[in-house]
Amino acid sequence: MALKMVKYGTCTVWRTRTIIKDKNGIPDFMTLFFMDPRDGKPDEKDVPDMFKVNGKIVQGVAISQFHNTEIKGVPHSLPYNMPIENKTFTQAEEMCKKKGPGWHLLTNTEFVYLLNEAEKMGKTIHGNTNYGKCADAPEERGALYDGYCTLTGCDPLTWSHDGTEEGVFGLCGNYWEPVTGLRLRKGRIEYIKDNDAAAVDTSEESKNWLAICTKNSNAEHADMSCLDTLYLDVQMGSVTLTDKQIAGNWGGDHYRDLKLAGTLEEVPEIIHKLGIVPKNYKEEKAGIWVDSTLEEAVPLRGSSFYDSSSGGAAALNLGGPRTDSSYYRSLRSALILEDWELVTETLKGAW
Repeated sequence: MALKMVKYGTCTVWRTRTIIKDKNGIPDFMTLFFMDPRDGKPDEKDVPDMFKVNGKIVQGVAISQFHNTEIKGVPHSLPYNMPIENKTFTQAEEMCKKKGPGWHLLTNTEFVYLLNEAEKMGKTIHGNTNYGKCADAPEERGALYDGYCTLTGCDPLTWSHDGTEEGVFGLCGNYWEPVTGLRLRKGRIEYIKDNDAAAVDTSEESKNWLAICTKNSNAEHADMSCLDTLYLDVQMGSVTLTDKQIAGNWGGDHYRDLKLAGTLEEVPEIIHKLGIVPKNYKEEKAGIWVDSTLEEAVPLRGSSFYDSSSGGAAALNLGGPRTDSSYYRSLRSALILEDWELVTETLKGAW
């Protein structure tokens, strides 16, 4: 078993790859992220949001190493397989819950944690952004099965989030993947706090959604009545972040071409925290797409096999409703481990 760690102030997060069987008895290849109580109790402010679920600190989160494949209507993280395609957002959520308690569709908070951990380690995540190879490093290739997409578990190590066999693969390219806990509501940015989306109601009508209130010191407003909030729109042909009311439009841009409007002179920190805009966005070629005309637009992350000019792990698509499905989107399940006993049991499958 290979254990690796990253420090966040007083908090140490360990990771390793492990095999976990869901309630159906089928194994899943997972990357386990956990905090060991023997390292001492960290300051809560140092604990990554991924470990904060429903007001509690959980000890571990296991994330599928690969885009999932479908077995009898249930998603599984397995190597040497074709990923699931053509599922709607709602179908993806429901399929992941069939795996048992604690299982869920990957959340936006979990995806952003992976991006942040890669950045902290100085890693640039590569992937299939050009029909089987990496557009930025064409010598890097996966195992094509249809002329477009690659089989799981056959990628070069540069396609994992940490550059090792223990990491999470496929965050950049191959398939867009849906994540829960973030959306646009007629262009207004809304989210579910911490990693609560792993355990609470995330439906369109859920009361767990928060708007970003720019006049609130906590930058959130649970009753949704705040008029001083943040929007994503397309104005004068450019994706625009603004704190003013919008008319509604749709389109896409490279992050480096993102515009600020209203009273905004810089990107608010919470927008970086939610992974909506990278901190280095002025140098980021990955794309962002939005549709502020939709009643609700749900997120796809990570780009696909055809995004050679605008692909990347940071890519974000907020341009479709829950009912959308396509051949270029897959899904990834994850598992919450609430206590140390569950983590130690899960570590028995580490290899």
